[in-house]
Amino acid sequence: MERLELKTGFGVISYLHRNGQFPLILLHGLGGISNNWIKLFTRLDSRFEIIAPDLLGHGRSAKPKIEYTLDLQCSVVDEIIKNTVNKEFALAGNSYGGWVAAYYSFHFKSPDYLILIDSAGICCDGIPMEGINAFLDKLNRLEPGNDLDIMKNILINSKNYMIKADDLNKIKSKTIIIWGDDDPRINIKHAKILEENVSNG
Repeated sequence: MERLELKTGFGVISYLHRNGQFPLILLHGLGGISNNWIKLFTRLDSRFEIIAPDLLGHGRSAKPKIEYTLDLQCSVVDEIIKNTVNKEFALAGNSYGGWVAAYYSFHFKSPDYLILIDSAGICCDGIPMEGINAFLDKLNRLEPGNDLDIMKNILINSKNYMIKADDLNKIKSKTIIIWGDDDPRINIKHAKILEENVSNG
């Protein structure tokens, strides 16, 4: 495994890479970093080529002072994929990363396999404005070191990109949905909505 950098139109993206045959792109959650996936690396079959970026505004990647919309984050992911993948691939995301992955799959390029792990942004109203600061305080305790202005920017701008049930049938990828029964942040009812509305789920 090695850490590499990719120059994009939005700044430098840092990512972890492991050689393999079938590309698997892993997108972390809000306030997370690519290192969050390291324990998983050792459990994944060596046939998987792993590409795990620090999303824009996170970790070692660029942190430009811009509006962090979901479209923007997906555009960065698209640049990563176009520069690292030239064949079939799987796209996996956890929480906010799952939201990015799902949105990417029907607004940009459909991955051959889509893996959504406790995905945020599915048929919900997001965090109320009055709850954002409390959420950020909790996030800062769990994932210290983030630029909280960027995290707030992401939360506010992402509210306009909630994925509705009608959007889910646009997902054509073979989809795997993974959820914890007792997820304290994102209720398992959202997994059931995915299961009922994603045709290849």
